[in-house]
Amino acid sequence: MELEEHYSQLLGVNSPWEIYDVELKVDESRLDIWIEYMNDKGACPECGAACPRYDTRKERTWRHLDTMQFATYLHCNVPRVRCEKHDVKSIRV
Repeated sequence: MELEEHYSQLLGVNSPWEIYDVELKVDESRLDIWIEYMNDKGACPECGAACPRYDTRKERTWRHLDTMQFATYLHCNVPRVRCEKHDVKSIRV
């Protein structure tokens, strides 16, 4: 099992999301995980309609629960969709 697949199962990351990189910094007691949205469409967060992908916001970072003694951080460029009713919106992460 690849490391990315291992962490996908642990974190419950499912399609269309995908973990594409994992970096362990033992000397800093830190684990960084990068997640990517792999679809050209997404649901509008207001009405749930399937909408075309508009663009991607700059990378955001969230602190997750520790993995063993390692501070764990999730990184993601959150995509935005263009909804006919609600204009451009970030999809739910």
